[in-house]
Amino acid sequence: MKTLDPLILITPVMLILAVGIIVFVVLYQRRMLQHQENLRQLQLMKQHQLLEATFKAQEDERRRVARDLHDEVGAMLAVVKLNLHQLVTSANLEDETFLAKSYNMRQQLDDVLSSVRRISHDLMPVVLEKMGLVPAFEAMRRTLAATGQIELLLDYNEKNVRLPAQHELLLYRMVQELLNNTLKHAQASQVTINLHFGVATTLLKYKDNGIGFDMDAMREEQQESGGLGIMSLQSRTALLDGSIHIHSEPGTGTTAEISIPVLALQDTTQQTSNYKPATVHGVPAAELGHS
Repeated sequence: MKTLDPLILITPVMLILAVGIIVFVVLYQRRMLQHQENLRQLQLMKQHQLLEATFKAQEDERRRVARDLHDEVGAMLAVVKLNLHQLVTSANLEDETFLAKSYNMRQQLDDVLSSVRRISHDLMPVVLEKMGLVPAFEAMRRTLAATGQIELLLDYNEKNVRLPAQHELLLYRMVQELLNNTLKHAQASQVTINLHFGVATTLLKYKDNGIGFDMDAMREEQQESGGLGIMSLQSRTALLDGSIHIHSEPGTGTTAEISIPVLALQDTTQQTSNYKPATVHGVPAAELGHS
């Protein structure tokens, strides 16, 4: 009787073991990749929550300061102005020096009151809360025109559109940040804001005619100085699940294009109690594409 060659018995066993090891390794790698992806998603979620909490704290503080400025500082200045007026009416009207000084003081008080109102409005724009982005930008344009700082041109495809309050506020803050940079550094005479409310996407384009800057040099400078300009814009956009593209070169001005997906906004804000979907004349924006 012939004995079987041990190789004939061992080979199938080795093949089975090899296949088993390969399957195990593949499954293990898949599990590791899934675990890493879960960790990455968890980190992104925590970063998102941290950003959201940070910006909420900032807005709460702005709201508190704006209220204090309006209710307390503004009221006290109004009382001082009233007392000064009463003092002038009871004083010797023939004292021209006193009258001139009191007039100057009243003018200075008026300027201070105007500044307090403007700062309070910048911190918490009432028009934005009550009427939306376009009226808020129109109010911004009037303020800039009154101060003579810069000309703001505004173009939009629809005026009576309301996005969720948080997203309107974040978009408004981004424009404030861009405008602040323009006023400080760009030496620009004109800014243009294009706002387009689409069925699926809200697009905001900001452009100034200033001196521009080198993007790489600006990033390096902000990293070294700890500046938050561009990073702040990117963080705010990330909260909206959107994208921002900033382009600038010396001598060409600066352009920022912000794109916010409307559906992503709805999915995000449905978790909050004050969610209101984007609407046009009271009709949900998502329904307009089916009409």
